[in-house]
Amino acid sequence: MCGFVGIYLKDTARLEEERYDPVLKKMAKVISHRGPNDHGVFVNKKHKLGLAFQRLSILDLNKNANQPMLSKNKDWIIVYNGEIYNYQELKKLINIKTSFWKTSSDTEVTLELIAKYGFLKAIPKLNGMFSIAAYCFSTETLWLSRDKFGEKPLYYNYTAEEGLLFGSDIRSFFLYPYLKKTLNKEATAQYIRYGYVPDPLCILEDTYKLEPGSIIKYDKINLIKKIQYWDSMKVYSDTRQNTFKGSFEDAKAELKYRLDLSTKDRLISDVPVGVFLSGGIDSSNLALSLYRQKIEQKTFSIGFNDERANELNYANLIADKLKTQHFKKVINEKECINEITNIVKAYDEPFSDPSQIPTYLLCKFAKKKVTVALSGDGADELFGGYPRYNNIINIWKKIEKNPIFFSDIFNSLSEKFSSSNNPQLRSLGKKLRKISHKNLDSIYRDELSRWRPDENFYDKSILVNSNFDKIEKSSFNISNHRYLMLKDIITYLPSSLLVKIDRASMANSLEVRNPFLDSDLVKFSWSLPDNFIYDNGEKIMLKHILGENFSNDIVYRKKQGFEPPLNSWLKGPLKDWARDLIYSDDSIIDKNMSIKILKRFEKGENKLTYKLWTIIMFKAWKKNYIT
Repeated sequence: MCGFVGIYLKDTARLEEERYDPVLKKMAKVISHRGPNDHGVFVNKKHKLGLAFQRLSILDLNKNANQPMLSKNKDWIIVYNGEIYNYQELKKLINIKTSFWKTSSDTEVTLELIAKYGFLKAIPKLNGMFSIAAYCFSTETLWLSRDKFGEKPLYYNYTAEEGLLFGSDIRSFFLYPYLKKTLNKEATAQYIRYGYVPDPLCILEDTYKLEPGSIIKYDKINLIKKIQYWDSMKVYSDTRQNTFKGSFEDAKAELKYRLDLSTKDRLISDVPVGVFLSGGIDSSNLALSLYRQKIEQKTFSIGFNDERANELNYANLIADKLKTQHFKKVINEKECINEITNIVKAYDEPFSDPSQIPTYLLCKFAKKKVTVALSGDGADELFGGYPRYNNIINIWKKIEKNPIFFSDIFNSLSEKFSSSNNPQLRSLGKKLRKISHKNLDSIYRDELSRWRPDENFYDKSILVNSNFDKIEKSSFNISNHRYLMLKDIITYLPSSLLVKIDRASMANSLEVRNPFLDSDLVKFSWSLPDNFIYDNGEKIMLKHILGENFSNDIVYRKKQGFEPPLNSWLKGPLKDWARDLIYSDDSIIDKNMSIKILKRFEKGENKLTYKLWTIIMFKAWKKNYIT
């Protein structure tokens, strides 16, 4: 796990060649948290190419495995962030002679795979989480790629004058002397709506995230060409042509087998590995998988003094039964105050999922004992774990036959009422909005929104270019429930959940791996019939597996999110910090409207907590990076 940044400049670029090295070093230093163990810089002035790398040593701790790394034939150079779990098998495809290899790292295997097969043929062979930048000297071509589900970040900035900047973190781009730190208007509006900036948008103008499962080919003649090597919609559709034919018990056995393979693969490391254990279904299944394989494990949990937001008791029960070496901690208000500025700084784009607070603190706690941790991200999206799936479908069932002109009237009225100063009219506006939708996607977008479009807090007319806006149910033959799960895989998972865990973990120099996102396991889950996956909002297969070892009061308790007592914190230890931000001048978010929201919250409108947090985190981020 590491971080990198690179430049591939045009002849018109204003950065002088003698400044390549010092500028790259500055650009890399700002992301040293992603890789504090070593660093490297490569500059080729003839090609106007520069690469800088920060290393968190996980596999092959020897300096020979440092990056940037040059291929044996001297035609390719690579910087790469992540882990390739099948690198030992790939190694045999390339060369079985021990003398061929100078390291035992997955980086060298990935590089030589590219050198042998070419970038386009090599990348689909990788099973892992990664973002990769590789340059071919003979063709003068830069290649970029990102893993199938977006576990690792990759940004790029292109301007006609300067050329291409690329890297793991946009804060590196801030150190390029000719970057314009202008905010992208649509990305800002999308952030206010969802609480994060959805792919492929970036908060900076002229900057984008490379989407999961994608490759960019860039040369100075043909410029940027984007290629998709993995399309979740297409893979799902293909998988449904050959669905699982066995019984529920057969499928359960197969899932256990595949999960065991995936967890074992993600233990490959030359440094200590642990497991995040919340006490919920997903993380408990990971710990159970290692227990089935008789693998000793360290588990980590945190909780809060507020029992409504505390799952520690359940995590303790799981850890005791599975005989893990368990580490637990209760977070107090003082720690929240002390760490809040560090939590804001962990994110290179504005981000406002309140669970970012406990996630950061969990990563910091785990880092004291391990350098790698397993997490249960992805399971809810594969096995139907979110209650909102049923909520969305139930709304749609009630309104799908409404005449379109009714929807138009209700939508128009909701826009008029939802931003009213009158609370009764605001409530009416919300109800009208709920029955104004014309399709399932529209309800889905609202369910994931912090600020709905009808609340008139941003320019809704420019919300057109995110992955939320590109997929429509009408173009795809799939059950409503599975469609929403798949939509989450493509939108919410890479843009929110995986951003949260990557930034929180890397801010603490901790690598997090996600066994549920193994592509073979994913395809297997997609091959299962709907009634094997979920039942009335329950992840029935994962619960059945857990139920083989645990009682119903653990397995079938109500789902509990990893949420802090944010409401009480904003009225207590974080009150002054939040008020200072809300009352600060801002050219983007309306100050007067923000103050009104704060006052309503302080008077007891607790439902405004997340809306307020979205404003606060934007202002905090902007204060840090855009001055």
